[in-house]
Amino acid sequence: MWISTDDSCFQPPQARGWGLRPLAAGMLGLAALLAGAQGWTAQEDLDEVARLLEQGRAAQAARLAESHLQRNPGDVQMRFLQGVIATEQGQNAKAIEVFTALTRDYPNLPEPYNNLAVLYAAEGQERKASEVLEQAIRTNPSYATAHENLGDLYARMASEAYAKALQLDDSRKTAQPKLALITQIFPLRETGAATPPAAAAARVAAASQARPQEPADASPQLTTVPEPAPKPAVAAAPAAPPQAPARPVAPPATSAAALAAAPVRETPPPVASPTSSIAAADAVASSPREASTGAASASAGDAKNAAADREAVQSAVQAWAAAWASQDIDAYLGAYSEQFRPGDGSSLSNWQAQRRQRIVGRPPISVTVREMKVSLDGDQATAAFRQAYASGAYRATTRKTLRLQREGAQWRIVEERAGS
Repeated sequence: MWISTDDSCFQPPQARGWGLRPLAAGMLGLAALLAGAQGWTAQEDLDEVARLLEQGRAAQAARLAESHLQRNPGDVQMRFLQGVIATEQGQNAKAIEVFTALTRDYPNLPEPYNNLAVLYAAEGQERKASEVLEQAIRTNPSYATAHENLGDLYARMASEAYAKALQLDDSRKTAQPKLALITQIFPLRETGAATPPAAAAARVAAASQARPQEPADASPQLTTVPEPAPKPAVAAAPAAPPQAPARPVAPPATSAAALAAAPVRETPPPVASPTSSIAAADAVASSPREASTGAASASAGDAKNAAADREAVQSAVQAWAAAWASQDIDAYLGAYSEQFRPGDGSSLSNWQAQRRQRIVGRPPISVTVREMKVSLDGDQATAAFRQAYASGAYRATTRKTLRLQREGAQWRIVEERAGS
């Protein structure tokens, strides 16, 4: 289980080398009301708490969570998040208290059991942790994370037992289980059982396939626009008219009477008429051809411009992610416009200093952008995508939306939102 708030700032504690195993889930999209939970989940408060955690302001996040729970004591999502905040602050005793209370109040939810087991394991209580994980599996046999964590625990305990049997030196390192801490409770079905992660992922995939058009896929579609345009032009050019004037060429060979009458008619330019009629036919045909070609050219030009802008926006987002991952702070901050306003209301210079502090010198960072969808509106663009962040043992996945504007030849970020 991992803490799936946003990207860089939320670092769960490391105890005895415990790693975090990623579990695909995004916290900031949560607004579900859980069956049996009392009160109303204020999405605004959840988003704000997550934003504070992203900025490393865990103390403020804890105060907001406490204030929210005073008004909405039955908000199970915020209670769960309160335990996550305590874990992030290193207050394991408080976190254990929160998750234990959740297992009593909501015994059918596997997530509190799982996080409780992670905390016990971090304190070296592997046996107790395994018992709690077994309880999590009993509440939801398909809960994959609990199975993985339990397998890691069994491997650790077996390794320790083997070491003791051989009377190995205490300094010998044993395999460390990679238990994962999660930060969200999956929505409940009518029966009260948590939705399995695999089923949730399948629904997300099906929903994304059901969408009629995705802006990110517009580029390959746009490239086909110029192709149909020349086809009407070919159809508009009549191949038959040039052949029709050829018929007057045949009559001179029909009879002597026709030959005798020829001097009297003085207008035998039937021979010249094929040329003139061909020219006339070409002139008539060229008019619709030029009109259709002009319209097609305009349409093709618009399509190419839109495709080029979309590609430029996608490249700007990927460059932003690459600069972040490589800890190239100048390139990272350069991806933001001077018009960018931080979501917490701080000044741009203070925000830049904070980001510099939180990015430079950190453990290796990985930032992956997936499922990007770009929409254009003149010199404004919106890029929505799923962001996967990893640094050290921390893993996080969330939805993110960037609003960009064209500044000269560059697209720069003017607004950044998580969970939308």
